[in-house]
Order: sequence, then structure tokens, then C-alpha cells
Amino acid sequence: ALREPEPEPAKDGEEPPPALVVYCLGQFRVYQEEHPVEDWPSGKGKAIFKYLVTHRQRPVVKEVLMELFWPGAHPDAARNNLNVAIYGLRQALRATRPDFSHVLFQDDCYLLNPDLPVWIDAEEFGKHFKLAQEMEQRGDQAAAIREYHAAEALYDGEFLEEDRYEDWLIPRRQRYQDDYLKLLDCLSRCYLDSADYSACVTMCRKMLTVDRCREEAHRRLMRCYSQQGQAYLALRQYHICVNALKSELDVSPTQKTQNLYDQIQSGVGRRLS
Repeated sequence: ALREPEPEPAKDGEEPPPALVVYCLGQFRVYQEEHPVEDWPSGKGKAIFKYLVTHRQRPVVKEVLMELFWPGAHPDAARNNLNVAIYGLRQALRATRPDFSHVLFQDDCYLLNPDLPVWIDAEEFGKHFKLAQEMEQRGDQAAAIREYHAAEALYDGEFLEEDRYEDWLIPRRQRYQDDYLKLLDCLSRCYLDSADYSACVTMCRKMLTVDRCREEAHRRLMRCYSQQGQAYLALRQYHICVNALKSELDVSPTQKTQNLYDQIQSGVGRRLS
């Protein structure tokens, strides 16, 4: 089950702090309680919010933000730009809760207010993925599959996919994508082993949507189709694999893939003769 943030208990006469729900996997969306945050400031305010959210374990020195978002600018100009961006960001977040300070400035650092409960889909994805791996290592396959599915349901696309060219995002985006491919690989393998071919096909197709050159996924699809008496689909999948490897990497399939193709093709040939 997805756990959204629980507001802190309010002191007597005070409203509890708002809870933020942040979606970073796929389309970026932010909700403050049930209200979507939509009136983002122009310029860098929204990007700074993304950085503060994903680095909220510790305060961020203002010079880090200045260098990251205004590289090469004169320090005075960068500082002024940062002040303007932070002001716009605060205004956007205060639209529904003007009484609460969302972004704090302490000791020359910016940070999200520690009293602000924040739920982030990417962090929840990471928790389920880690727990699934732990369950798998303990030999509890059923629990591992449940946790892998919980993580898979949260992965709605690349991490902050709208920010294609932000360097600071690239390692984090790659890590989430690698974990997503690992969990699909595990689920597809489990479903193939248990002869749940339809579920295996679904997981393999999701893998190939992310990485069309993943030969293991192509081979599992070939096996699934063959086991379901659809050898023509298995042979077609081989040719899809060949074309993907040629166009993306300029390589041929491995011998393992070629052998599987030959095996399926020879079975078709025997039935036709």
C-alpha cells in the first residue's frame, strides 16, 4: 500500500503543517494536501524546488544553487537571481497555505521546512525495491514478488523526465531506471519459471520499452510464444531483436539467442513437413 505523509500534530490553536505529495517518476506533479501546485514561478524556482526536495536530507548551501542554476554568472547576479527564484517559489507554495514557511534560509543554506511532511513516489519506489531484494535474498519469493510489484506500480516513467538535460539528475535517473529493469527482469523470470506466460510477456514488453536491445527479454518472449503454440510470434520476436541490435548497437544476436531461434524454427519445420 502507498503511504502518504501524515501531518504532524498541531499545537493548540495552530493549523497542522501541510503535507506535500510529489511525483517525480514520469510527469512531475506536486499536491499540497489535495490541491495541485500549478502556479510555478517562471525561471528557476520550480527547478530549485525539485533540487531541494530530492536533497532534503540536508540543507543546501546557497552557493551550490547559484553555481548549479547560474553557472558562469557573476556572484552578485547569481545571488540576485537566486533570491528572485526563491521568492517566486515561496509564493507558489503559499498559495493555499500562506501561514506556513515552506522554504527556510538558515546558516547560508536553503532547505525545506523539516516540519513539512513530504511523500515522494521515487523514494517509495526505492523502499519497495530494496525490501524486495532483501526478501529475495531470504528466499521468500512470494514476498519479494509483492514488493517488486509495489515498486513497479510506482514507476510511471523516467525520473523527472521533463528535465532531459539537467546534469545533476542523470546519475539518479539512471539508477532508478536500472532498478526498474532489474525488477522487471526478476518478475519476468519468476513468471516464466511458473509458466505464467501472459504475465511474463507483459513484463518483458515493459523491459523492451525502456531498453529495446535487452536480449534476455527477447528470448523470454520467444519462449513464452513458443510454449503457447505461437511459434510465428516467437520467430517474429527474433527478427525484432535482430533489427534492434543492428540499428542501436550494430551487433548481431548472441549465440544463445541464435540457438533458441534455430530450435523454434526447426520445430516449426517438423510440423510443416
